[in-house]
Amino acid sequence: MSGRRVTFTGDAMAPVVQGVIEVRDLTGQPPVIVGGLAVLSRLSRPYRATVDLDVVDRPHGGTPQLEVLRAAAGAEPVEPAAVLLPTRYGDVKVDVLEIRQAEIDRPSDDPGDRLHVMAHAWAIDTATELTLEVIRADGERVEVSTPVAQPGPLIAMKLQAIMNRSAAKAGTDLLDTIRLTLDEATGPVALAQFAAVDAGIAHDIALHVDLWFTRKQAQALQWVRRSGGAGVTADDLELVAELLHGATRRT
Repeated sequence: MSGRRVTFTGDAMAPVVQGVIEVRDLTGQPPVIVGGLAVLSRLSRPYRATVDLDVVDRPHGGTPQLEVLRAAAGAEPVEPAAVLLPTRYGDVKVDVLEIRQAEIDRPSDDPGDRLHVMAHAWAIDTATELTLEVIRADGERVEVSTPVAQPGPLIAMKLQAIMNRSAAKAGTDLLDTIRLTLDEATGPVALAQFAAVDAGIAHDIALHVDLWFTRKQAQALQWVRRSGGAGVTADDLELVAELLHGATRRT
């Protein structure tokens, strides 16, 4: 899933894509994109827009990206780990998810904390370059090429994020997981990546799938429907659970 061009139309996505350009120019390297923009860029049928930019950083002795971005002219810090970055099309909130090598070398005993670190490291290691383009209402084009997280790591990150989110954000994370799993372009890729990933990561993914798609299915379905998934049914959640459990099972 590399080398593709993803085109968005209208003005709404211009600040986010321009934000990728600003982050690249400020840090001196193309950022690895995760979160909503990555989901929209991977799905064959994007179902929502996004106004924020999520990037993942693994510092190797250099200045952390968040520190660089917060030092930029006109930038405003947003706690706990974000910055409001000015662009020619308006401000964009950039969330920087930082993963340190020590967290990878000495994994946490908590499966949620462990999956957070390993999923983001997986995203960095496997991201592939996409060209992101916005065609604005006046015909102007905004374009940038940058690494974007693949479907498997995106689902792993979304599953882990649910626990610490508001009901609205949790619903979006669940809906993203459903869409990525069932989408004709991303689903087969994600399942193949889960089948090949390290057994420890697969185990932690399976725990989170069981939690949200089986044990807390009723609550998850309520959150999903309140977050734009009115047509999603319990059968959809059960299908996602079956597919993800099948891909993560190690025998």
